[in-house]
Amino acid sequence: MIDPRVTFEWADARTLDDTGTLEFVVMNPPFHDGGAEDRRLGQAFVRKAAGLLKKGGTLWLVANRHLPYEAELASAFKRVTPVTDGGGYKLFEATK
Repeated sequence: MIDPRVTFEWADARTLDDTGTLEFVVMNPPFHDGGAEDRRLGQAFVRKAAGLLKKGGTLWLVANRHLPYEAELASAFKRVTPVTDGGGYKLFEATK
């Protein structure tokens, strides 16, 4: 049974409208475009998550360890907490 309060979007997040209404966003942003690494792609997803979230909303982001999302998270969110960093991945909780 799916909780009726939950929705899932299968879309390029960069094309969604900044609604500022969501309580949570969970993402593993892409960092490849056509086979080439493009770190700006994931950074754009971080900015979009901030636009989708309401004040006090939370982003959970998992990413490969080498990707530079920390500065983007710090500029878009009020509080950023590294949750774990291991096994080649890192996990952040960011609150708007």
